Amino acid sequence: MCPMPSRLSPLLLLLACCAAESEDASRGGDAMDRPNVLIVISDDLASVATGTWGPGGEGLIPTPGIDALARRGVVFERALCASPFCTPSRQSFLTGRWPHSIRVTQLKSTLPKDAPTLGTVFRDAGYRTAAIGKMHWMRTRVGEVEFGFDRIAGKIEWQNQLSPKERSVLDEYNRGWSRAERKGWSMSNPEGAPLPLAEESHMAPFLLREARTFMEEDNTRPFLAFLSLGEPHAPFHFPPRLLDAVDPSALPLPQVDEVLQSKEVLGLATMLKSRRALKGPLTEDILRGALAAYLRSVLWMDEQLVALDRYLEASGRWENTIVIFWSDNGYLLGERGHLGKNYPYREVVQVPLSIAAPGISPARTDELAHAIDVFPTLCALCGIEPPEFLQGVSLEPLLRSGTKVRDQAYTEFVGQVATMETERWKLHLGAQASAGWDQLYDLQTDPGETDNRFGEASLQPVVTDLVRRMQDLLASTPPDGVSTESWISSSEGANTDKGIRAIRRALSLVESSRPAVAPRPGER
Repeated sequence: MCPMPSRLSPLLLLLACCAAESEDASRGGDAMDRPNVLIVISDDLASVATGTWGPGGEGLIPTPGIDALARRGVVFERALCASPFCTPSRQSFLTGRWPHSIRVTQLKSTLPKDAPTLGTVFRDAGYRTAAIGKMHWMRTRVGEVEFGFDRIAGKIEWQNQLSPKERSVLDEYNRGWSRAERKGWSMSNPEGAPLPLAEESHMAPFLLREARTFMEEDNTRPFLAFLSLGEPHAPFHFPPRLLDAVDPSALPLPQVDEVLQSKEVLGLATMLKSRRALKGPLTEDILRGALAAYLRSVLWMDEQLVALDRYLEASGRWENTIVIFWSDNGYLLGERGHLGKNYPYREVVQVPLSIAAPGISPARTDELAHAIDVFPTLCALCGIEPPEFLQGVSLEPLLRSGTKVRDQAYTEFVGQVATMETERWKLHLGAQASAGWDQLYDLQTDPGETDNRFGEASLQPVVTDLVRRMQDLLASTPPDGVSTESWISSSEGANTDKGIRAIRRALSLVESSRPAVAPRPGER
């Protein structure tokens, strides 16, 4: 009998326990010279919700599945994403390039169909490739090879295999979250409405089945597979069984000094005021209800990862598979007076990231790392020549010996704000001078980013250094389709004010010239 947490559904028990029945030949060990790669992605996962990245090693809820994947590898305690919301962050991860460089900067930005990706590079190196789950390509084609992936299975494929009755239940449930029906904070599910489908019919177990099928169907070549789960993205899917798993009244809520916040950062205060005019006040009852629904969704995702870990163990795949766990961005759970993302603060841009690989000892590191570094890291670990277009750095020295590989990390919300941080300092620079987003934080004394010191005369050398770093990074990574003459130049010989103006122009140029967005119907 395979011991499992009692709350696991029968389907997940079956997936985990019957893995041992697979033939040894399907393990892919001796037949492959290179390791397999499995990239597991969560959507909008706040670090504080997890045991691995939560304060003091305790999350808001137990996450044994996440912890099981992370504890086998190197846990990055200070990893950043490329953008504080999904599409740009995911496509930067997939291509190894900055959002401004590939000109994928907004929710519906379309990744060019000929863009080289992890899929194309690894497929060319002889790997079988699969994109299973939420990829945010913003394309509508079904059944064709996309971006180097031999197999694609996502929301469309999941819905297509539902019965007419299940589809009717799903359509009725989704109607409550449609743009026409959405009101106030309803998309955050403060009422805690579960998805009333049988658990085995939810999308997450479907994606887990698809991933396992793909991993097992060929033992002659290594695989690169994405398993990109949709949880805990709003409206926070979970089955009815988990309603009693979280008590809203017992949840700790962050303390927010909105008077100080409004004084310190005009841009944030203005944005929150605008959102509340649209959605209404974020009351304690709304926040508690939404946070409970969010955590139930995390629990549901985590159950899939418990089953995945058991499968990897029973099938022997842990021995020859690189397993990466990552979230596309974090999430504000009431911090800063908001529920959501889009803001370039640590709660959103500092994301869970772990890398487990054969021959790499488990460890934790607080050295700077970046999601854009995963692509070159996988090339190094798999013995694949890294393509010249990559804009990150390999984390392999950090994985193997703890050797520092970064002294700065960049994040951008093109058209609004970009950030540059070092071990100690973090600069937020608004795309428009009048927007009120310019900020400077001392991360040693103020890791929560609450004391804006941008205007202090004694710290202007720090501002100058960070501006030059940001300007040089932008200068070396021009956007596709933007002429060199129109783009930003390096910081050599430029003063701070001139550099800031150049950065603002560059961020505005990318936003004003980005390609048309993809159509809404049929999004993956």
